[in-house]
Formats: sequence, structure tokens, C-alpha cells
Amino acid sequence: MKKPILDEYQVEEFENNIHYAMEYHLPISFTLHNEGNSKEWHGYCVYIHPVTKELGVQMKDSSFEYI
Repeated sequence: MKKPILDEYQVEEFENNIHYAMEYHLPISFTLHNEGNSKEWHGYCVYIHPVTKELGVQMKDSSFEYI
């Protein structure tokens, strides 16, 4: 899958959706594009670092990933 190019409004919409999902403990699913590779993530966002915007995601198997 080709990495999408996002404008500032799309980024803001993603951030709002992540905050909403975190507030109401809703599952999130997204694709992370990194150096030509894509990976699907599914879980619950439990933390957002205020400076780096790094996400703490609790995966469906209860493990944690920091993205």
C-alpha cells in the first residue's frame, strides 16, 4: 500500500478521532507506513505523549505497543 500524503486538516481529523476513541475507550485500527513497509494495528489508545505525539496502544492480546 502506498503511503498517503496528508494535509494539516486530515492530520487534525485523525488526532480528534484518536482523542475521541481514547475518551470513550473505543477500539482503533490504522495502518502505519514506515520505510516502504505497512503494518496494520488494532487496539485501544491509552496514552498520547503531549510533545512527541507517540501513542500508547493496548493491543487486543493485552500487550502494549508505543507508536
